[in-house]
Amino acid sequence: MLSALKALQERAVREGMNAVVNIQSYYKKREFVSQTEYQCGAGTFIAGVALKGTLVKL
Repeated sequence: MLSALKALQERAVREGMNAVVNIQSYYKKREFVSQTEYQCGAGTFIAGVALKGTLVKL
């Protein structure tokens, strides 16, 4: 989760933005929207989460 959030932050900076809003989980082409939870995939050896959001300048 932390690495996915960091990647969103870095993308915002690269695009000249300073915030990411409407963050949602995106796993196996399915969106998961929640204010308090996220969805991840867990396999035998690795787990991961994919996030997407809207880059904005506040």
